[in-house]
Amino acid sequence: MKMKKDVSARNSYRRSQKKLVYVRSVTEIPDFKSDDEIADWYQTHSTVLIQDQLETLPAKVSRRLRSRLATLRGNEARLVRGGH
Repeated sequence: MKMKKDVSARNSYRRSQKKLVYVRSVTEIPDFKSDDEIADWYQTHSTVLIQDQLETLPAKVSRRLRSRLATLRGNEARLVRGGH
């Protein structure tokens, strides 16, 4: 049985065909005014060629997430030690 492709399947295929602009210098990255601007820009641009030139910033993790991670890691450690 042959499945028909509906409109949404064709649209998602077209979206995946967008070509990225490869940034070749840190100076090509604009100053953003909002998180939405950053998200929109990174949908069409890639910094893979200059990753080694970008500054690394420490991640901030909230207390709630930190406690959840500690709980999960504790459970994983018990599973590994228990051999299951």
